[in-house]
Amino acid sequence: MLEQASRSRIAAALTVVTATLTLLATACGSASQAVGLQRVLSTYEIATGRVIVRDCGYSVPLPDEPGRSLWLFCDTQITNRHGQEIGSPILGTGTAAEGPSGPGQAPGVLTEVTTPGRRQPGAHAAPLPFLPAPTNLTRPVSTLPCTGPHVYPARWISGVAQEPAGSGPAGHLLISYDDYCVSGGSVFTPEAFGLIDYDPADNVLGRPAEVFRAAAAQQLPQQQLLGSPIFYGGYLYLFASCGTDQGCGSGGVFLARTAASPARWRDGFTYRYWTGSGWSASPVGAATLFGPTSALAVSAGDYSADGHGLVAIEQASVAGDFSVWQAAVPTGPWRRVETGRVPCTAGHQAGTGGLCRALIGHPELSTRTELLISFFDPGDNHLEVVGFPW
Repeated sequence: MLEQASRSRIAAALTVVTATLTLLATACGSASQAVGLQRVLSTYEIATGRVIVRDCGYSVPLPDEPGRSLWLFCDTQITNRHGQEIGSPILGTGTAAEGPSGPGQAPGVLTEVTTPGRRQPGAHAAPLPFLPAPTNLTRPVSTLPCTGPHVYPARWISGVAQEPAGSGPAGHLLISYDDYCVSGGSVFTPEAFGLIDYDPADNVLGRPAEVFRAAAAQQLPQQQLLGSPIFYGGYLYLFASCGTDQGCGSGGVFLARTAASPARWRDGFTYRYWTGSGWSASPVGAATLFGPTSALAVSAGDYSADGHGLVAIEQASVAGDFSVWQAAVPTGPWRRVETGRVPCTAGHQAGTGGLCRALIGHPELSTRTELLISFFDPGDNHLEVVGFPW
């Protein structure tokens, strides 16, 4: 079964996953205000007629290539037009592609990026693993390795941002990720959060920096499962979401920060958590930025170039409902400015495979009047992009 980071957070927040398909069928067929639905396509799909099934599509402008973006995905598989799997899925390492992009437009047809350090194949090449898979994860509530039938270690991308000038070599990107042990197809055990430097010009990854790791046979707190990196005012800010049944009170969205330098963002002891009035060294002291909410996942970004400041998209249901929150600075105050629903259709997969998920905003594709969001549509079994007036 295809899994990815957004789905894991949603699945962990649900107590009854078996109700998902019914909810999708009854609530996901319409979406107020949605305009311009388009698939996120690859040259491989165009050339072969096959379908790339993947979600958690994060994008970022390529620093040295105006008008082009890098896209980072989570687990990826290839099927024929009838949904039959071709080859083995790429699990736990993600894939990447790049292509043309512009404000107010869905991305152009993407070209797959090869595994960093390898020679780039032809223009119509198939997806290849991108990140190195974690090797030190364990099974749930156990010290046994995360291996075996229907078990695999996953390093799921949770965001990407261009590193600020002066923090290192020019033109590098910072990728955030969360490590999970996936077992039984639907059990997700969060065990680590980390960051990794990427040089897109030379397609070179740095060494993964593990910032937080759970104690043996335990899970990492939701407040430390971070993503959506934003550089602002000399700091690196990251966001986390938590449901009401995940051990963090009434649920909501949380904020952490550290200084915007590699030595600091690689060191978990330098991170602080927003308490509502200040910063705490303990994740237990974190307060919700906005909430309590039914946040199943959150995607945040800097939309200042679009005239909207900082924006967070909170997925509120497995039917694809969401709220858009806006603030001038990371600590807020955050105010809800829009609500909507992405136009998902009911899928045929049982359990987590049928979830409407991975609602992610794209600042470089959005404009002053239109917010562009990508999401995974289980009915189409594909990643899609849609616009919403704002």
